[in-house]
Amino acid sequence: MAGIRFIDATLVFRGSWRPAVAGVGLEVRDGELLVLSGPSGSGKSTLLRMLAGLEPLDRGQVLVDGQDLARTAPDKRGISLLAQGFSLFPHLTVAENIAFPLTMRRSSARTVRSRVGQLAELCDLEQQLPLRPEALTVAQRQRAVMARAMATRPRVICLDEPMGGGSLPASLRDRSPIADLQRRSGITLLYATCSSTDAWAIADRVAVMDRGAVQQVDVPRRVFAEPGTVAVAEFVGSPPMNLVPAVVTAEGARIGDLLVPVGADLRAALTSERIVVGLRPDDLLIGGADGGIRATAVLVKDSGREYLVHARTEVPGGSVDLVIRQTGGPVPLLGEAFLVGAALDRVHLFDAATGVRLG
Repeated sequence: MAGIRFIDATLVFRGSWRPAVAGVGLEVRDGELLVLSGPSGSGKSTLLRMLAGLEPLDRGQVLVDGQDLARTAPDKRGISLLAQGFSLFPHLTVAENIAFPLTMRRSSARTVRSRVGQLAELCDLEQQLPLRPEALTVAQRQRAVMARAMATRPRVICLDEPMGGGSLPASLRDRSPIADLQRRSGITLLYATCSSTDAWAIADRVAVMDRGAVQQVDVPRRVFAEPGTVAVAEFVGSPPMNLVPAVVTAEGARIGDLLVPVGADLRAALTSERIVVGLRPDDLLIGGADGGIRATAVLVKDSGREYLVHARTEVPGGSVDLVIRQTGGPVPLLGEAFLVGAALDRVHLFDAATGVRLG
């Protein structure tokens, strides 16, 4: 078990003008399950590889329990990294997958058998040892991934898209075997995923990345309730928040006939008169009274329990698409014009120039 600190960690790949990881400052607590989340290409995998010693730092430091790892070889760091697509080898049995890190270290056959047996018992895989990954359930594959990651008794485990770039099934989001085994063992674990729903299901804390930088770090409920930047708001939630550009005047920010109040303190914090108004799909209502947003339905998705209505509205300089989650009431037809109301007490405001949350 170990605590980790990234201090101004920066890496620029040769031939690139933009850092793959840009000045990351991040602390991972001892025994914590921290999820690195964000869109593809945001720097999650590269940050894990920098921790494991597979990518050099151009600037900054990576500390584990206060020790700078710059001069420590990858195999001496005590970091177990399972990269996307290599969490489990499909041609090996579960026993061979768990044993693989030990055989690569030339451990004795007796040591390998003993350790595989210990991990099979811990991860409830005794009956699955002769099987190949394709024969396992999703939950069993997750337990096998953790068993393989723990084989060498690392200080830190890094899992890079352990579901192969996919998302956890809904049935496992509240009882993920990976999260369960991490908490039972107490090991520090970094889990990289492009799925915000996975992050919210298993994380102690979430670090949302975009364009190589950490945008926000906090417990999942706070990141969802108060996204710190436009980049976080665009990523978090399913579907994510609607983001509408507007101009601020003394009376507020107007979207069509909807007037969004902007207090004097928030106006003073703006770097220009431009603002971005964030409206969650659940906080919009079809059939608003006068003062709503005039929109036209361009797509209606019926899930059986709810409707997701995609609507287009005109704003200065172009048009914006809104997504409205509708669980009851009238549902517009394609091409139909209607008014959209909003819960103004749940509006999110961002500085358009900096992308930073206001208030």
